[in-house]
Amino acid sequence: RYLDRIPDSLRATDGVGYAAQVERGRAIFASQCADCHAPGSLRVGRVEPLTDLGTDDARLKDFTPQLAAALNQIGTHEWKLRNFKVQNGYVNNLLDGIWLRGPYLHNGSVPTLRDLLNDPKDRPKTFCRGSDVINWKDVGFDAGPLNPAGPGDCGALFFYDTRPKKPDEDTGNRNDGHFYGTGLPAADKEALLEFLKTL
Repeated sequence: RYLDRIPDSLRATDGVGYAAQVERGRAIFASQCADCHAPGSLRVGRVEPLTDLGTDDARLKDFTPQLAAALNQIGTHEWKLRNFKVQNGYVNNLLDGIWLRGPYLHNGSVPTLRDLLNDPKDRPKTFCRGSDVINWKDVGFDAGPLNPAGPGDCGALFFYDTRPKKPDEDTGNRNDGHFYGTGLPAADKEALLEFLKTL
């Protein structure tokens, strides 16, 4: 659990105030996120259409009927894959342990949950991936310097660039879409982040 691991220096000192913040975040989650991400929701495990998500579609383009058919041949005498098929979007998942599952979106193009709650135009365009150091404030992993100029700025980490190199190029790294929660007031985003840490 997040709360078992957070450094003492970052723990909330006002237990009552912190509990109220988490409860506020729980209510925001219930109204903004639960339909797609809460246990028992009818939309958990269902494919969310790309037209609604607005996220990068490169993985969908790469997942051809031929690839699905090949995957459905994989197995042993004890198990077999059999239900892969081409879809028109991405599956809604539960958010258990979301604080430890960064970077975010299906292609790992957003370093922290705080960044995910920002409008896509305000998300980092480049960052460093591969760290195992938790970013306790923004929730995710330490992304090094945000918007580094190139691989040299990332040291031993991997330079991730969400921008296309040419106007017509699709690298599958875009960090647009998933506008859910991006329009919340700053205080609501803070409360939501505190609740997400408890999942």
